[in-house]
Amino acid sequence: MKGLLIKDFRIVMNQKKFLVLYLFIAAVLGFSMDSTFIVSYVPMVATIIALSTISYDYNDNGLSFIMTLPNKPGDYAVAKYIFSVITVTAMWLVSIVIQFASFMIQKSEVSTAEVLISDAVMLPLFFLILAVMLPIELKYSPEKARVVMFVIFGVVMLAVLGGKSIIDSMAAKGLINPDKVTGAVQSFSGPAGLIAIYAACIIALSISMMISIRIMQNKEF
Repeated sequence: MKGLLIKDFRIVMNQKKFLVLYLFIAAVLGFSMDSTFIVSYVPMVATIIALSTISYDYNDNGLSFIMTLPNKPGDYAVAKYIFSVITVTAMWLVSIVIQFASFMIQKSEVSTAEVLISDAVMLPLFFLILAVMLPIELKYSPEKARVVMFVIFGVVMLAVLGGKSIIDSMAAKGLINPDKVTGAVQSFSGPAGLIAIYAACIIALSISMMISIRIMQNKEF
């Protein structure tokens, strides 16, 4: 498994120019726009980079060759999860450094605790994306996985917009109190809420990883 992780990190390091460029763009956006945008932008790109390593493995029957080495199919799946979580978490930490550098340079008066809590809520969202996308990427070819990804994101967007429309309609009819809904949402930003969110993400990643291991074990190479 160590060799699989080294392979993926070397793939990323071969894209050093791209990484430097996108971090430079992130820094510019952080100083010219709302710096909180950086905490979503940088990890999202890191998520895409982590998932793209699977595409590299498929090139020139590379995945079939990897499976001839002393690696179990399940080890490959586990290595992808470890690599993806490390990559996204590391870039999330970098984004926070850029964010607070922006605050310091712009001399913005912010509540450090509130900003950190807001940033902490962002990371589990990318873990959930990994939990959904990794089994799809491993099950299908990269081309088919992209189609599935767009369908999933389309369904999620429709669900979000539909849910918002329903809540707005119910609020207009006096069936619900918008202030109580907002208060319930904000209650998840506290320590207990964060612990619950991270626990849910760990469970989701664990289930996703077991599915991915089964997918790789049933694959024909």
